[in-house]
Amino acid sequence: MQVQFKSINVACPRCGMEKAVNVPVTLFTEKKFGHIKIQVPKGAVCKDHVFVVFLDVQGRIIGYQTVDLSVSSISGAEKDKTIDLEQFIEIIGYNCFAGLIHSKLFNYPLFLIIDNEFKVNLDVINRVLDDMMPEKYKNTRHLKTIKYDEEIFPTATYFYALVKNQKKASYLMNPNRHIIQIPWNTGLDLERKIINSALNKEEKQERIKFITFFISKFLNDVENTLLILENVNKISKKNLVNKLKAISITSTINKDHLGAIKEFILRRISPQIAKKIHD
Repeated sequence: MQVQFKSINVACPRCGMEKAVNVPVTLFTEKKFGHIKIQVPKGAVCKDHVFVVFLDVQGRIIGYQTVDLSVSSISGAEKDKTIDLEQFIEIIGYNCFAGLIHSKLFNYPLFLIIDNEFKVNLDVINRVLDDMMPEKYKNTRHLKTIKYDEEIFPTATYFYALVKNQKKASYLMNPNRHIIQIPWNTGLDLERKIINSALNKEEKQERIKFITFFISKFLNDVENTLLILENVNKISKKNLVNKLKAISITSTINKDHLGAIKEFILRRISPQIAKKIHD
């Protein structure tokens, strides 16, 4: 009998590389409850990393794991008071980290769902996130926890659905480095570019500081956009991109980047000003 497969789109928790992997359907038909644990070998999704993906019985991703690492291990940074970017990404997860940056920068509520046995040092995580934000746009948004009690709720996915319904405007992640909810429509391309640019810097201990530098470059584009919008009633994204490139000939700004700028203006500056930008 021919084996049937279910295609699952997974993302490496260490580098963010995404790819569909085929999982035998029999794994889901033979398991009525709980979760399914699948090890993704090196080369299957990305060339450098081995990781584990957790699926529920419907094939939905509920988390990721790399060997001997969890978010709770970030408490080890409490004594040292320093943590490098690669270590932070390994602990938090690449895509979850990108989401945390977006939540802080664009001022969204952000939550980490934890279970009864989970322990995490939020002070360290929030300190790193706060340090990344340029002074002018620091805010009081901090990562908070929501507790999942296994004795009360039958499955994690059921609990996640309840939380998503209650906190529709919030960024949600779980302790297995999986994003449960993103409340914005612009994706995470900007944050991935910022993270990758910082990771390419040779000074390993300075890479987190480079996150702030690249965020500041984005905010400079925001400031230039506001100057242009002062003198127009409305403007298309195409014309706005051209004007921004005229201000800075080295700018790599594009229409997708402009979507993030419009979102930032809408949430942090003025919805009325943001409406001046048209597709």
